[in-house]
Amino acid sequence: MRVLGATSCGRKVRGMAEIEAVSDTELITRARDMVPKLRERAAEVERESRLSDETMAELRAADLFRVLQPRAFGGLERNFGTMVEIAFELGRGCASTAWVYQNLTMHQLLIGFFPRKAQEDFWGQDPTRLISTAWAAKHSTARPVDGGYLVTGHWEFASGILNNEGVSVMAPVEGREIAPGIAERRFFLLEEDRKDYEIERVWDVIGLRGTGSEDVFCKDVFVPEHRSLSTVKSNMHGDKVVLQGEAVHDSTFYRVPLWSWFPMTIPPALVGAAQGGLEHMIALLEGRTDLFGHQLAEREGVKKRLAEASAKIDAARLLLRRDLQEMADLADRWEVPSVERRGVWRRDASYSAILAFEAVGTLFYRGGAHGIGVDDALARAYRDIGAGATHVSADFDVAGEIYGEAVQGQPVRNPNF
Repeated sequence: MRVLGATSCGRKVRGMAEIEAVSDTELITRARDMVPKLRERAAEVERESRLSDETMAELRAADLFRVLQPRAFGGLERNFGTMVEIAFELGRGCASTAWVYQNLTMHQLLIGFFPRKAQEDFWGQDPTRLISTAWAAKHSTARPVDGGYLVTGHWEFASGILNNEGVSVMAPVEGREIAPGIAERRFFLLEEDRKDYEIERVWDVIGLRGTGSEDVFCKDVFVPEHRSLSTVKSNMHGDKVVLQGEAVHDSTFYRVPLWSWFPMTIPPALVGAAQGGLEHMIALLEGRTDLFGHQLAEREGVKKRLAEASAKIDAARLLLRRDLQEMADLADRWEVPSVERRGVWRRDASYSAILAFEAVGTLFYRGGAHGIGVDDALARAYRDIGAGATHVSADFDVAGEIYGEAVQGQPVRNPNF
């Protein structure tokens, strides 16, 4: 995967020469080396409904969260594909860890779209700080006032909110429209240190429990103008060339539509978890016999299911890698992708999640009574991937409609395209 152009603005952070020297291959290797520990902690992560402080410290120490962060503020500014490969590896050990990782890392990219003052405020004293996002609102509003907005709302599904220092919420702005009947919506950067928001522990689910995707509340919290970003500045506008963000950085990463990248944030953890389930199944088969002493690994049906599952996992990885390479190449050349190609990317992001779920389902069926224990790694992978596959970015009904409209030259009606 190609590394996109680096930024030339901003300051250096102490120790950055050593941090920047690390290769993408080394970053991926660091993630791979964490897999045994993540497997050991997976049951605890599930019980506690959050990542452990130890795991978060190790992810930070390995510089994995820096991959998409602007170089001017202590990041590595590497390729999106590197983040995906890291998530593949982490997912082999713990889907919840990989899910939190890929989301928080993607949000470092989002902050790079905000005005410079917001980035200086958030990263100026500590470039390792992270944010969640909470955009699924039960209710939300932003009222313009002198110098900023008063933000009120209740948002759901803030993955990793218990493991970071802030959150980006989204709300419509009162009295503003970007088109007749369509309210302007903005991202607002809230900080834990400023007591901008409260968290309610409501995440009680059957899969991806360790993501701690809790609810977030705030009421009449003042957010300065520079800590907000119009969603118009993060999206594509038909097939027109519209540069995004606030032009703080030179890299194409922070100038092309976020909504091309966002759907690719969901499937990597699921594909990695499916690979982990396959590895667990192969290890489980070693030496196992049925009631009559026959080796289960010698059964034709077992071999076929291993082949089917591995083929689907490989297919999912290859789809994502191909599309990410294409996206990176186009961005590197400052070329706008066609509506049809963007439809393909949305289709593939969703379908790779489906392939991961089908793969682990194939294995789960052959796990027998030994594979249905709550703490069994294959059962956990089945629950986690099934939960992740319900995410809107993995919803093939949505992605299929987008692709069907794009390939037929019809207007794509989904606003997040």
